[in-house]
Amino acid sequence: MDALTLGTQRLVHLDLKGAPPKLCYFEKFFPLIKELGATGILIEWEDTFPYTRELLPIGGLSNSAQVSGAPYSIEEARQLLDMAADFELSVVPLVQIFGHMEYVLKHEQWRNLREVEAYPSSMCPSNSETMALVRSILKQIIAFHPGIQYIHIGADEVWYMGLCSTCSKRVNTGKYGKPGLYLDYVTAVAQYIKENYPNLKIIIWDDMLRSIDIHILQEYYLGTLVEPMIWQYNSAETFHLGAPVWEKYGNVFSNVWAASAFKGATTSSQILPVNKYHVSNHEAWLSELGLHAGKIMHFKGIALTGWSRYDHYATLCELLPSAIPSLSLCMKTWLNGGYNPELHNSVGKMLGYNDNTTNFGSPIKSPVLPQLSFPGWQIFVGMEWFVNLRTKYKSIIDSDQMHSWFNQWQVLNNYTNPMQVDTILPVIVDLLNELLSLETYLRGHLELIYYPHTIEELLGTLIDPIKEHLKQIKSDCETQLSLGCRVRGQRRLNI
Repeated sequence: MDALTLGTQRLVHLDLKGAPPKLCYFEKFFPLIKELGATGILIEWEDTFPYTRELLPIGGLSNSAQVSGAPYSIEEARQLLDMAADFELSVVPLVQIFGHMEYVLKHEQWRNLREVEAYPSSMCPSNSETMALVRSILKQIIAFHPGIQYIHIGADEVWYMGLCSTCSKRVNTGKYGKPGLYLDYVTAVAQYIKENYPNLKIIIWDDMLRSIDIHILQEYYLGTLVEPMIWQYNSAETFHLGAPVWEKYGNVFSNVWAASAFKGATTSSQILPVNKYHVSNHEAWLSELGLHAGKIMHFKGIALTGWSRYDHYATLCELLPSAIPSLSLCMKTWLNGGYNPELHNSVGKMLGYNDNTTNFGSPIKSPVLPQLSFPGWQIFVGMEWFVNLRTKYKSIIDSDQMHSWFNQWQVLNNYTNPMQVDTILPVIVDLLNELLSLETYLRGHLELIYYPHTIEELLGTLIDPIKEHLKQIKSDCETQLSLGCRVRGQRRLNI
């Protein structure tokens, strides 16, 4: 694959709106990705950025962040950027300006800027106060990142647009309807940046542009204002962009980027990345660029995205340490121009896998945990352990034995067979004890890398529901055994 196809930039995306790591993790993560071949980071601060003054409520210095133990302070954020610079990683801040604005619009003082009053996801582009807010956000972000060459302003997945009375009227009376409404706003933001920061280049996500006619894009001179980052996270089986997209963008934009995914792109509650899926995504990108890169004047490079949440309110998906194997495979596949078993084995050895540990990419079955060598590997192993334990738990809870001899009706009516309960109880106790061991293991390693609010959410989401359920079953088993076999109709006494 030639340089035209590969581009020169390889950005690793940091989605800090979910499970933002402590600085000590970045001290190990940055040299790793530099060694893998990254040239920079695409950093999406969202509500972790230490906004000040009128924006203080939306960031890491807010009262809610302080109470929950969430990052980042001004000093921490500066140290993070300094660390990136130490390892010669360029920084591209990503700040949303249209959709995915929950972290701002959830606050009562900006509620009036919502496109749909009940939903905090999309800004109203017709509200006179919207641009003032966006300018304030951009000013603080840009001032905090001296020397940057690019800023990414998002502008993707604007789910609700043209729905308030003012926007609806503009859509119905405007020359280009919703596309015109979208482009009026995005170009106004881009022009503000160009006028005030003339040396700063602007990237936007491309999805909202795909359905807009080429002549409309040209009429807005969009190619003089922004560079699109084309995102497609599917595996090869369902990957699709096609020649028309490239032909349109090639006639509008001089510079184009790509965006793949190494995590956070399969299911919204995924625990571990599916390595095969993400490698396939990068293979598909290489194939796509091999066919169509010639239609683009300058292909700038790729951002390997790693989403932590699907939106501000969604649960956490794969943690960053759990995705190091996937990121490593994807970056090496990209640089190699393809994937092969030799590449797989070399990455495995780099991460600490050998003949005496679990096969790289295979689920851990053994109770003996492997010793790996990448930063945060203990969390990766803990999540493998959890996935296996949860599978065991679901198998037991949904077993014929539970449905036949210990279902809810039977427990409520004290109508159980002690012979069956005697075999169920030790299985539940063993599983509960294993879960408690896992909880101790995970908490200890999570505390080294994550802030309290992440640990509370993660364990509260994954561990606590199973733990409470197993405790309840254990208690019910013990109660039923103390009652013995009963005649139907004899209910438990409320004493």
